[in-house]
Amino acid sequence: MQAGRKRSGMRGFTLTETLIGVAILGLIGVMSFGTFIAAVNSQERAAEIGDRYHQIRQAMLRMSREISQAFISEHRFCEDPRTKTIFKGERSGGGMRLDFTSFSHFRIGADANESDQNELSFYVDDDPDDKSIRSLMRREQSRIDEEPDEGGLIQVLAENIKEVNFQFYDSKEDRWEDEWNTEDTDFKRRLPMFVRIELIVPNAGGDDETFVTKTRLFLKSSILIAGTGFSQCQD
Repeated sequence: MQAGRKRSGMRGFTLTETLIGVAILGLIGVMSFGTFIAAVNSQERAAEIGDRYHQIRQAMLRMSREISQAFISEHRFCEDPRTKTIFKGERSGGGMRLDFTSFSHFRIGADANESDQNELSFYVDDDPDDKSIRSLMRREQSRIDEEPDEGGLIQVLAENIKEVNFQFYDSKEDRWEDEWNTEDTDFKRRLPMFVRIELIVPNAGGDDETFVTKTRLFLKSSILIAGTGFSQCQD
């Protein structure tokens, strides 16, 4: 009889208390899930920013390497425009455009009729896959022809780039030039000592970020080896 009286005195949770407990647990779950989602979104955003900066760094490294191997040569037939080499940086839409001949080509095919010489261009233009943005473009032609600023394969080097700008250090005049063209009298048969590369990139906040690097050119004057039978052309 005493044990029966103890059992009858025990009571459980009321319906109201149970509902309150379930509501509290549900609130804790929602808050925990929201925190988890925010953490995942932050991680994904950080990865996107990291990938973005990596793409920009790689683009600037590639431009630096290929520009450093630019050359102009007197080893050509003066009457044949297909052998003419250039280095030309001028203003254009999206900042500037740089066209030049370089020793930076990599032969992929073992029997390809190619050398390390190529035509290269860097400029900003409409992205071929998304016309709503502009991207940094790289043009390469593995063989130099009569139009060293046209033709070849055009690829996106970095997406969503507002401007690319260049400056050229003239060691003869000890000053930076905004443009350079080896077909002009002032810069004929010579190259800049340094090239300053600047990328202006829009970020997610709507502001512009600027990335800058410099590269030194290995050759500062046109190639002319004595005894080869070539001489300087008058054009």
